[in-house]
Amino acid sequence: MKILAIALLATPLWSVAQTTHPIEIGGSTSSDPAPYYSPQFLTIPVGDRVRWTNMSGTHNVNGTFELFPANPAEFDSGDPENGMWSYLFTFDIPGVYNYRCESEGHAETQFGTITVEGTNGLRNSPIGQRIIAFPSPAVDFVWIDVGRRQFATAEVVMLDGRVVATHAVNGGDLLTVPIATLRSGNYTLRLTGTNDTPATVRFTKQ
Repeated sequence: MKILAIALLATPLWSVAQTTHPIEIGGSTSSDPAPYYSPQFLTIPVGDRVRWTNMSGTHNVNGTFELFPANPAEFDSGDPENGMWSYLFTFDIPGVYNYRCESEGHAETQFGTITVEGTNGLRNSPIGQRIIAFPSPAVDFVWIDVGRRQFATAEVVMLDGRVVATHAVNGGDLLTVPIATLRSGNYTLRLTGTNDTPATVRFTKQ
């Protein structure tokens, strides 16, 4: 039985309202369904926890810097293991976290992303402004409505955690990011600035 792991070095002020988000693990390369995490993509507020629970098959959760150097922090459930087990991690740093299963052949379908929003992030902005990317899918440019928030840089991040482009987007209101050279697929924009908390928003390149 795997020991529950809790990445909590100190008790932050938001722990009173802390929520635990469940992710189911299962599947096999030899039968249906294929290896999976469900939900595969999850967005949570900073300070919340995620609990992965293995339902079937031999799996693990690997979000280490070795595999995903762009992760804000690393997390790892250990070697792939079968049977019923759970792994718990607290996300105290905003940003985009990628992870995958290390069982042979599983990473093709069994990968996931946790987007952690800061206290002034997408859902918790003090002015109630939700950051929106449009159009999606987009072809040459994607526009980001950030309201009155101010950002200086937009990083285009692939689902495996690689940063494939960085653009200066000085200002607020409506930002424009060129994406014509990107391959078709799903991406995350990581927005950073000097004053505002970093934020992320997803978009699809046609």
